[in-house]
Amino acid sequence: MRATLIGRFLLLAVLCLMVLLPLWYWAAPWLAALPIWVAGTVMKLIFPWVDGFEQRGVMAVLNTLVQVRMKGPQGDVFGELVPEVSYPTYGYGLVLLWAMLIASHPRRWWLKGLIGSLLLVPAQAWCICFQWLRDVVVLSGPSGAAYLKYPSWANEVVVYGYQFGFLMLTPVAPILLWLMFDKRFVAALWLEAALADKPEPAREKARMH
Repeated sequence: MRATLIGRFLLLAVLCLMVLLPLWYWAAPWLAALPIWVAGTVMKLIFPWVDGFEQRGVMAVLNTLVQVRMKGPQGDVFGELVPEVSYPTYGYGLVLLWAMLIASHPRRWWLKGLIGSLLLVPAQAWCICFQWLRDVVVLSGPSGAAYLKYPSWANEVVVYGYQFGFLMLTPVAPILLWLMFDKRFVAALWLEAALADKPEPAREKARMH
């Protein structure tokens, strides 16, 4: 039986993922630098309780002035909240984009991969920002809420932004970019699917013409 276009694409994409994932994980500390810088800069510009940010390997660390209750050796003490975010949690879309581009191999796929990598940075920064916000606004407990004095609806906005980034933006953004970069291949997939749904005589007639 002849291998279908979608079958070959999926097989090549999976093989590319297997090769690229170890390379991506090795390079993650360098790939994380730009989205962490964007996320940290935005947070520092918007929120007065942000004291700064830093990168520790693949971890994005936000230094805040938010006081939270913590357990100390001699009882509870107040300390400043320092949430951390792991870049690989939101950065895997980069590998997915490159794997799909290599598998479908459009014209100048390498240039489209570089452009797509830059376009994914805002999405990754969004996810980092909202996980920081979730940890500060939602998970900091009563002491954090007393310090921030935010209205209750702010928690819902932060949770929605976090879930949108984690569940939708991270996995869907690279697929949307691939669809935009390789419209010809996508059209060929739709045509093959349409022909596959036709009855056998119709397909034979189409081949004769």
